Amino acid sequence: MLAWTKVRDEADGFDLVEHPIPVPGEGEVLIRTRATSICGTDLHIWQWDEWSRDNVPLGTVTGHETCGEIAAIGPGVVDRHVGDLVAIECHLACWACPRCDEGNAHVCENGTILGVHDHGAFAPYFVVPAVNARPVPPGLKPEHASIQDPLGNAIHTLTGGPIEGATVAVHGLGPIGLFAVNAAKAMGAAKVIAVDWDNRFRMDLAEQLGADLVLGKDHDVVAEILAATDGRGVDNACEFSGAQAALANAIRSTRMGGFVNVLSVYGTSMPEVPMNEVVFRYLHLKGINGRKMWGTWDRMHALLEAGAIDVERIVTHTLPVAEFKQGMDLAGRGDCGKVVLMFDEDSAKP
Repeated sequence: MLAWTKVRDEADGFDLVEHPIPVPGEGEVLIRTRATSICGTDLHIWQWDEWSRDNVPLGTVTGHETCGEIAAIGPGVVDRHVGDLVAIECHLACWACPRCDEGNAHVCENGTILGVHDHGAFAPYFVVPAVNARPVPPGLKPEHASIQDPLGNAIHTLTGGPIEGATVAVHGLGPIGLFAVNAAKAMGAAKVIAVDWDNRFRMDLAEQLGADLVLGKDHDVVAEILAATDGRGVDNACEFSGAQAALANAIRSTRMGGFVNVLSVYGTSMPEVPMNEVVFRYLHLKGINGRKMWGTWDRMHALLEAGAIDVERIVTHTLPVAEFKQGMDLAGRGDCGKVVLMFDEDSAKP
C-alpha cells in the first residue's frame, strides 16, 4: 500500500511511500481507512517544529483522527467484527500501569500515540488494539465519524470545569476550539465567549455555532471578558491556541476560584505563565491531554446521537487522500474549519 510518510528532516518532508499492509496481532484489528482528518498535531509535524523533531521518528506514517471499517481481526478479539465502522482512540495504552489502574489510560506511563510514535492513518490500512476501535453512532457518515478525536478533546477540556449554567471562554478557534463552542452550548453553558486573533472565517463560524460574544485582535480581550461577566471573569476558560498571549489572557480573565484548562502544543518555546495571577486568584490550572477512556467517548456519543453537534458546519472541506499536501496547506492557512481526507478502493494501490 502507499502511505503518506514523514521521510525528510525539514518542513513538509512527506512522500508517498510503499509499505506492507499490516497484519493484526493478538488483541488487534486491521482497519481499512475510510476518512482521516487533519489535526493541529499533523500541522506541527508538517512544519517540523521542535516538538515534532523530538517526538516523531522519520519514516513514520502519520495521521490519527480517523475512522474506517474493520477488515480483519487478530487472535483473541471477540467484541469487534469484520465490517464494523469504527472511530479510533489514538492513545494506545498498556492497561497495566498505575495511571491506567486509576482510570487515566489517556496518560498511560507506557503509552504511545497512533500516527506520532506508531504508524498511523494517512494510509489505506493500519492496525490498532481492538479496544481502541470504538463503534460509530448510527447514521454518522465516515467523513463526520473521523472527527471524534478532536470533538472528544474539546469535550474533555470543557469538562475540566463547570459547563451547565456557567460562563465559558474558548481561546483559539481552530477546529477543536470550534467544536468546544458548539459543545459548550449543547451542554448548557449560559454564555460562551469565543476568542481568536484575526481568522475572520473561523470567528464567523464560531458565531454561527452559537457563541454569544466573539473577540479578536481589535479588542482588549481581558477587559471585554470582564465586562461581559459583571467584572468577575468566566467560570471556565479553555485554551486551544498554543499562543502565549492567549494563555495569559485566559488566566487573567477567569473568575476567582475559576478553572483554566489548557489543551495546546507550544511548539517552539515555552510560554511565560503569570503565576501570581494563578496563585492569588486561586485558579484551578489544568493540562488536558486526549480523551478520558472511556467517559469522554460516552458523553460525546450521547451528544452525537442527539444531533447536538453541528458536524456538517464544522467539516468545511473533504478532499481525496491523494490531495494530502493540498489539504495540509489549506489547514495551515486556516481558511477552513475541519479538513477531512477521504479514501476509496483505489487508495491502497501502489
